[in-house]
Amino acid sequence: MQIELAYAAEKIKLEIPDHLSVDHYSPVAVDGPVDFATFKEDFLEAAGNSFLSSQKPLLVVNDGHRPTPTPTVLSHLDRIDPGLLGRADIMIAAGTHGEPTDKHYQKIFSDHYRRVKDRVRWHDAHDYSRMKKIGVDRFGGEVWIDRVVFDYERIIAISSAEPHYFAGFTGGRKSILPGLADFASVERNHNLANSLDAAPLRLEGNPVAEHMAEVLEMLDHRHIFGIQTVIDARQNLAGAFFGDLVSAFQNAVAFSEKTYARPVPHRYDTVVCEVLPPIDGSLYQVQKALENCQPAVKDGGRIVLVSACRNGVGSEHFYELAKIWDREANTAADGKLHFGSHKLSRVNLIGRRISVRLFSTLPDDEPRQVFYEPLADLASLFSDKIDKEHKIAVVRDSGNTVLKT
Repeated sequence: MQIELAYAAEKIKLEIPDHLSVDHYSPVAVDGPVDFATFKEDFLEAAGNSFLSSQKPLLVVNDGHRPTPTPTVLSHLDRIDPGLLGRADIMIAAGTHGEPTDKHYQKIFSDHYRRVKDRVRWHDAHDYSRMKKIGVDRFGGEVWIDRVVFDYERIIAISSAEPHYFAGFTGGRKSILPGLADFASVERNHNLANSLDAAPLRLEGNPVAEHMAEVLEMLDHRHIFGIQTVIDARQNLAGAFFGDLVSAFQNAVAFSEKTYARPVPHRYDTVVCEVLPPIDGSLYQVQKALENCQPAVKDGGRIVLVSACRNGVGSEHFYELAKIWDREANTAADGKLHFGSHKLSRVNLIGRRISVRLFSTLPDDEPRQVFYEPLADLASLFSDKIDKEHKIAVVRDSGNTVLKT
């Protein structure tokens, strides 16, 4: 049989012998997006209008690295309260990502940007003069949060809940940590991702998610109203949830799991992952697809990522760090903790359990340096001699489809 897979701007064919059976998985697309009437009704029912009553409310929004449908939410809010976008201040919860580019500003605000740009600020995780210490976390580290959280009586945090490969889910508390936190706190949090207990869909028992929740509870966040969205496979607004940050997030997570997670009846010998834009853009990004699907591979099995990686490595930092990585100890050879080391440690650990293969346009030495084994030819994957009991899964849009065991 032939299976067609998206690859860069083309379609390629995967040949699988007819005596083998294949299970297919893909994310859900809703019949219709959440319309304005439904959004307004649910928003008002959650008493969201009380957070618009301030003469100068603050809107906290995600940066351009997230797929949050912020322009749609802003349009709906402005229809509920005409003039809101003409008076509200806006803070971009940039975390450690730094100042947004012009492209990011356009992605975040779309047609609203011209109207709001004079009242937009972004969080700088290195500027402690703009932050306030809120306490000490379980690791003995000071936690600092942007002062805007304390300068406004009414704050609306707009975010989205998608499966995240080490935070469990995006959204909710992520508007605070990493969104508005100091670099050192974010670094402590992200270093917890070296544990594979930090996994997609997992919140309880996930050290990263639990640290985020701990930091949120250091704040009196009753003055923060959450608008938590969920998008579907077509980037439609599939769900919108309102209320305090914790409950709105919990409701969004439940809906997001139904949208993105696909239960599997058993583990597979081979899982083939189709990776779509923008996640197929680089070696750095493709890890999301690996993390989403690797739990469904049998010990000793293989996962095959089909991703052009047309933009190359994607992050020189993690690629250079790999040059001093001790594979046996699974840590940097200099003995130091490096921000972002989880990008290496996790793939190295996964590669001890299963074979991690990558079909891409990259020269072989590049994926090998960061623990992916290059695959030269898809045709070599399956032969007529493979036993008919060999279990195969093909995952569409694997960057957004999570296989749940």
